[in-house]
Amino acid sequence: MSNTVPISVTSSMPNIKLTLDDSRRLTGKNLFMDESGAILDAFVSGIDKQTVIDTWLKHLAPLLKGVDWAESRCVYRIFEDGISVGFAAPIDALYTATDINEAAWEMTSNSLLGNDDKTTDLSKLINTLNDSIQDENNPQLLELISAAEDNNIAYLVDDDDFSLGFGITSKTWDIETLPDLNSIDWSVYKIVPTALVTGTNGKSTSVRLSAHILQHAGIRCGVTSTDFIKVGDIIIDEGDYSGPGGARMLLRHPQTEAAVLEVARGGLLRRGLPIPEVDVALVTNVAEDHLGQYGINSVEALTAAKMMVAKAAKKQLILNADDKNIVRFVELTNKLNKQQHQQKNKINGLSITKIKQEPLAEYLPEKIVWFSLSETNPVIVAARANSQTVCFLSDDHIIYAIDGAVGDSENTIIDIKDIPMTLNGAAVHNVQNALGAVALSKALGVKNLIIKEALSQFKSDAEDNPGRGNMFEYQGAKIILDFAHNVHSMDAMAKTLANIPAKRKILLLCHAGDRSDAEIQAMTKSSVAMKPDLVWACELPKYLRGREIGAVPKIITTSVIESGLPANCIFHQDSPLNGAKDILKQLQTDDLVFMMALSDRDEIVALLSADSKENNND
Repeated sequence: MSNTVPISVTSSMPNIKLTLDDSRRLTGKNLFMDESGAILDAFVSGIDKQTVIDTWLKHLAPLLKGVDWAESRCVYRIFEDGISVGFAAPIDALYTATDINEAAWEMTSNSLLGNDDKTTDLSKLINTLNDSIQDENNPQLLELISAAEDNNIAYLVDDDDFSLGFGITSKTWDIETLPDLNSIDWSVYKIVPTALVTGTNGKSTSVRLSAHILQHAGIRCGVTSTDFIKVGDIIIDEGDYSGPGGARMLLRHPQTEAAVLEVARGGLLRRGLPIPEVDVALVTNVAEDHLGQYGINSVEALTAAKMMVAKAAKKQLILNADDKNIVRFVELTNKLNKQQHQQKNKINGLSITKIKQEPLAEYLPEKIVWFSLSETNPVIVAARANSQTVCFLSDDHIIYAIDGAVGDSENTIIDIKDIPMTLNGAAVHNVQNALGAVALSKALGVKNLIIKEALSQFKSDAEDNPGRGNMFEYQGAKIILDFAHNVHSMDAMAKTLANIPAKRKILLLCHAGDRSDAEIQAMTKSSVAMKPDLVWACELPKYLRGREIGAVPKIITTSVIESGLPANCIFHQDSPLNGAKDILKQLQTDDLVFMMALSDRDEIVALLSADSKENNND
């Protein structure tokens, strides 16, 4: 993205407000188109949004014509409080493309707000943009990309590097010293099995579990996630690698024999898909979270953003039949054909595509594999009737029914009680994660017995699945440590904890300061569904994010009291770590503790992993 910051343009027309929110490069298949390009989002009020778009198109047309991009496909989307506008552009000129888009927006704003004194010297601007394209473009790169596509060879490109092939066959060149096309032996470069995993919750667990299964099959699997990038058992780097940068790093690594890539909403909307094609894509679920960014203001729009991974799925798209948002999206999409979904016409000589609000895509593949907690789920029943492969739970066993058939084609994989991370079936969300991982692994050709053995060995601990439902036995009590960071994940944990018998139930809560009061209240009330006897409301000093010390614990306390717990059963601490220490000092046999670990996770794990004597000394 160019150096753009959100700005508001105002004038003598105070009722009209036009605020540029974000401008960015789209490097992969994206919400709007399959090509690379530029997009910007803007808040619009006091004026008809279509009028703003038409004005933008009027100013964009001469700019695109001036740089010889008049044939570029232009796209726009109208959302609740604004618009997204953009166009396709060559991968080697995307910085200039964002400049063009922002210039058209500035001229649009000045025109609509009556800033007639702020006229643009169009000829001078076009000359500047052409100079920028000349500095940025790389004909040799485009030639290599075209040849790679003609030879059906996977490639990766970024600002600094270009590479061919994945894993051990991958070779990378500096973008300024690319090889001569005639020197390339295309037969050398191969791909590896690849998968994308997205969803509101369960992404990291599904990625780690799927990689564990592939590792058990003797395949050195790499993963990208919001926590780290890892090849086999070696962590390459820690941090959020759920975007395209992490995918490129992993697929270029010489030891990568398979790749399971976690892709989050932010990366998908900011840059598009990390790679154009994968063998299989999995969508775990969709729930209200992180709305209000990039024009995604509803669960319906968020579902479409998550479902973007379907554009990449060559073999199978794996979907959660228990998720009403995913089911609704598929039903709506199947009712629409491409002409109904996208309105296309010509304006000012430009090819224009209007993206409808809902659904935002027509890209579902033919091969969908549904999974469910119940074989009587209507989607599962219908899919089996249509001879579609499904994965479901029956009598506490995971069943993988190939082409929907029973008998020899219906494979019993494992009893869920034999999967440690399900806590004997109490952790229903992890049963769902297991169902998705089974379907993903089967799509990549893993045999049933290997899947069963791998599932039976994957533990809900800090080693196999750090920060996600980690179970600790401590002085006769059970302690669960989890990252639960939204209402959907908290509901899942509360249901899990409600299913586990205990003498007392103790809850440690903390929330980041950038969560709204309503979100903090909702998550707190969700958590007390476990019916706690004691609650610790803890501060997050590293994540105040503009709030005063004590503000978040106060909201937690008020919400807990409103849920019926007496004030004398609520305690406060200045950090999750100190809250954990308080709890351990008064812990009793058969207690059940849930610790929401948004910070101090490693320190709390070390505390819980120490022997009893060391903990007592603390």
